[in-house]
Amino acid sequence: MPKKSSVYQPREDSWLMADQVRVFAKGVVLDMGTGSGIQAETALEKPEVKKVYAVDINPEAVKQCKKRIKKRKLVCLKSDLFSAFKGKLKIQFDVIIFNPPYLPKDKGKSDIALIGGKKGYETIQRFLAQAPKFIKPDGVILLLFSSLTHRHVVEDLIKKNGFKFKQLASSRQFFEELFVYSLVKTEIIRKLEPLGYSDIQHFAEGHRGMIYTAKHKGKKVAIKVKNPESRAEGKIQNEAKTLQLVNKHGLGPKLVAAKDGYVVYEFVEGTFMKDWLPKAPKSKVKPILKDLLKQGYTLDKLGLSKEEMHRPLKHAIVKNKVVQVDWERTHKSNKPQNVTQLTQFLMVWKDTLKKKGIKIDKKQMIKAAQAYKEKPSDKTFESVVKQLG
Repeated sequence: MPKKSSVYQPREDSWLMADQVRVFAKGVVLDMGTGSGIQAETALEKPEVKKVYAVDINPEAVKQCKKRIKKRKLVCLKSDLFSAFKGKLKIQFDVIIFNPPYLPKDKGKSDIALIGGKKGYETIQRFLAQAPKFIKPDGVILLLFSSLTHRHVVEDLIKKNGFKFKQLASSRQFFEELFVYSLVKTEIIRKLEPLGYSDIQHFAEGHRGMIYTAKHKGKKVAIKVKNPESRAEGKIQNEAKTLQLVNKHGLGPKLVAAKDGYVVYEFVEGTFMKDWLPKAPKSKVKPILKDLLKQGYTLDKLGLSKEEMHRPLKHAIVKNKVVQVDWERTHKSNKPQNVTQLTQFLMVWKDTLKKKGIKIDKKQMIKAAQAYKEKPSDKTFESVVKQLG
């Protein structure tokens, strides 16, 4: 049960938000955490607004909302964030307004109208995790928060949940600065949601690509798009083309779809090799390394250079088997060096491997790798593999 809270009355942050509500409110609007109802009332002033749902976890706020604002286009409901809309009342909104409790928890203070959690951003974190399901593809979220709420954390949470943001307004107060951001779904999410992809969240970011996770036909998938800051062209298309080829030989994550600047493949469960290798049981290490070498040999025979094999720690995921990811730089080559690059990795990590019961003789490994480089064959490849013992 939430702790008792007074009804939040209009203050500087309320006026700052109301200015933006006058600009953006339209269609069906949700005033999340309505408090005194000022944002709902402001939205109702606009003829473009068809209906406003004003919700609050505090029943006193809901009661006050119903009493103060008697308009047919207004519905006041008790709700813990989106809980009122998870049953029969399923709605997607054109605009969601949220002036949340954003102050960090302080001794002696527990007013849920003010305190957003231990760090201040926890309520915003919960809100952003749920919001994608309740905002239309072209909808807008107006979010207010404070410099006390760790601005960089809030921005990371916004991106993680598939939104891009723009600062609309700010106001410096005595001990804090207030910000109002507009949030809209990223272009890739607008494309994929109508195709049956759900629970789309930002997962990771590299120099060339950004990765999201999602659910599709009951399975978890990864979606890679170009990083807007990257100047590299055609890498996403190249990854799709490469996965289509290497999947036929049992390599890489299974390709699901590729279209319009994105590639979708089955999400690979497991641990990146850089984290797996130091903690892995001895009995598991040698089979995984042998499998990795075999994958390198397959690529060599296909005439493909992956360009990442000298550092598989960051590009190989291990669970019951090893799966290589990040194929965007792979290209055709007359002399691919996947196996020889892997031998470089093995020699660099020979001290760690020694602790796992794998003793690599550097001179012998160099000799075996050189023989393979000069004449790649089953025989010279097996000589490389034998160096693992």
